[in-house]
Amino acid sequence: MIKFSSAVLYKEQEQFLKQKAESTTSCASKLKRQDTDKTSSQKTSQMKSKLDRSKTYSDFRTNYDSSSTSSKSPFLMLKNIVEKLQERFSTGQNDPLTLDEIIQECCLTINLSDKHWLASQALLSNEKIYVKTIDGIHRFVYKPALDLKDPKKSSFLKLLKARHENCEGTITVEDVRDSIQKLRADKIIDSVIANGHVVKVKSNKREVLFYTDNDPSFRINPKFIDSWRKISVEHLTNEQISGFIDQKGHYSLTTNAPKQLKLQKPLKRGCQGLATVKHNQHIADQLKDYSNSINKK
Repeated sequence: MIKFSSAVLYKEQEQFLKQKAESTTSCASKLKRQDTDKTSSQKTSQMKSKLDRSKTYSDFRTNYDSSSTSSKSPFLMLKNIVEKLQERFSTGQNDPLTLDEIIQECCLTINLSDKHWLASQALLSNEKIYVKTIDGIHRFVYKPALDLKDPKKSSFLKLLKARHENCEGTITVEDVRDSIQKLRADKIIDSVIANGHVVKVKSNKREVLFYTDNDPSFRINPKFIDSWRKISVEHLTNEQISGFIDQKGHYSLTTNAPKQLKLQKPLKRGCQGLATVKHNQHIADQLKDYSNSINKK
């Protein structure tokens, strides 16, 4: 009995050891699998993040223009449109364009609200854009600062003279370059300055052009100028000068001379006393004066 029980216990011990070894090997294999799964998932996530980063960077580099134009503010898009129309005008392209054609040339991506704002308000009220309506469709072209239909020296001088006679102000060099091609504008400005028709002056860091009017200028005998400068009239009054002119019979000088206005002396106002306030005026007919009767008593 003792031998049988010991043999049974020995078999049970061997089975227990086998089960323990199998369980340890299975646990170790599970841990290895988990570690490999973690490392593989980390590697795949890192690869995905790297791919995403490289993809976004490349997309930013390649699609920069489209992304930037789509995120632009409407005022910045309006500025780009005006600059594009000015560029076309400077190269001699004066044909008006529709809004869709302008958007296509500027490579802009505009939503419907911004497009409606440009078509109904911004482009119609802009000072640098001229609107032409053809068959009910608005077309836009650049409007220069100066109305020079013929970019020549003669037309430029006519415009300067007209502005000078009408007192409409001067013209800046920037306005001329904006209305004519830059090289052509510089040549015209240099030629009119060399001929003495125009003077260029710097004012507030801007170059301003003045027209020199030669119509009032006339030739005077130098002898008359010398004799006029030698005469001194500083010690004479206006009455003495006018009396001398009358004695010599030069009445035209007095009749055509500007009349001096006689200023009226200010009138002296009398001193006004303080206004006394009278009471009980509404019952003045009912009041009686008893001062005399009191004095008699």
